[in-house]
Amino acid sequence: MMPDEKAKLLSLLDHADKWCRNAEALDASGNPVTYDHDAAVAWDITGALCLLFGWQRACVLFSQLDRHIHGKRIMFGWPRGDAEMDAMAALQDYNDRVDTTFALLRERIEAMPVWQGQGRVNGTQRSC
Repeated sequence: MMPDEKAKLLSLLDHADKWCRNAEALDASGNPVTYDHDAAVAWDITGALCLLFGWQRACVLFSQLDRHIHGKRIMFGWPRGDAEMDAMAALQDYNDRVDTTFALLRERIEAMPVWQGQGRVNGTQRSC
């Protein structure tokens, strides 16, 4: 994740009223809408990524954020599954869990390492 992407995601999800569960987005009446619908006022984590960065970039970010939240997973089976869709589904499951609060989601996004030239930076520590 790039620093500006993290900042945009945190800016969009800056208040609990802008976050939702069990739908990619909601309108002001609480009805489910698509993430890019003009009436959308709240998004789940995957809807927010798609809105801000488009489908192709969101697919890359699904995997990065999923690894950050859940750690690296071993994939079993043949043929291999669709890693981007698996990551999106895992993020949606995480977003929709009863024990996932807005504060916890924000905390996880804030702790997400960002790319800074030669390596990822999380806070003031540089790691590669």
